[in-house]
Amino acid sequence: MSARFDWYQATVSGEVPSIMAALSDIAPTGAPRWEDMQRAPHGYAFGRRLNDGDGQVAMVWWGGTHELPHVVSSGETAQPVSELLRTRFPHRVTRADACIDYADPGAYDRLQDLALDVARERKIKVGTAGDHLITKEGRTVYLGAPSSHTRLRIYDKAAELRHKFRNDIRHLTVPDNLARLEFQVRPQTIDAKYHAARLSPIELMGSTAWGRELMKRVGDMDIEPFAAGKVWRQADDDRAYAAFLAQYGGLLSRIKGDLGSWACVGEQIGHDLSELTASKMRRRRG
Repeated sequence: MSARFDWYQATVSGEVPSIMAALSDIAPTGAPRWEDMQRAPHGYAFGRRLNDGDGQVAMVWWGGTHELPHVVSSGETAQPVSELLRTRFPHRVTRADACIDYADPGAYDRLQDLALDVARERKIKVGTAGDHLITKEGRTVYLGAPSSHTRLRIYDKAAELRHKFRNDIRHLTVPDNLARLEFQVRPQTIDAKYHAARLSPIELMGSTAWGRELMKRVGDMDIEPFAAGKVWRQADDDRAYAAFLAQYGGLLSRIKGDLGSWACVGEQIGHDLSELTASKMRRRRG
């Protein structure tokens, strides 16, 4: 199975009329038509929605508190919209969902079991939705917190399509077994957003160590790391450590003189921290 984008959202360097004209050219079916949005989100002043014979193709937001326009596309049109933007307009990705569909018997159970194994080993937050116990329809499992830059969804795509096409003859073409594995990635830095605009769907799945491990188990894929998140913690720790040395360097040197070596200083600090922690725990208990 090949990977593709199921959601592509980006801030685009370009004029709104040029972007809208380019999007109109790739509308898959029927005559494309634009309609005004009643209200654009996230501080944008204007929004227009492009529709074709099958529904929504994309949205464009612009103006207000934002200097550049924003393009959002989901579902079947996300991949062609991503290809258009990559060939025609410089842009930075704010969200991209990369997915692979599996149609082998027992696909959902296999993917879920592998994901839960990785979650247990890596201590990743797990969530569920749908009926996992009786009808087993609409089953979904999530890895990663909703606030994380990367979140995984594995869900019963066959059940979703049967519901979507319940009044349409297309429901007869839905496979008996169809499960989707989908990484939602929201790059957090400017560099990561521009970098994401050059990555394939598979490469985007490398945004976490646990995601790379999962894809190794699912399809024997070795994916290069992609740094989607902010490295705030290390930077803050470095600054705090530098301030600590500047303020207490003299004291530490005097302690080293009393104890005889830096190794002894480290052991003393470790001992004192343990005692302090134990004392705090005793006070909380009683």
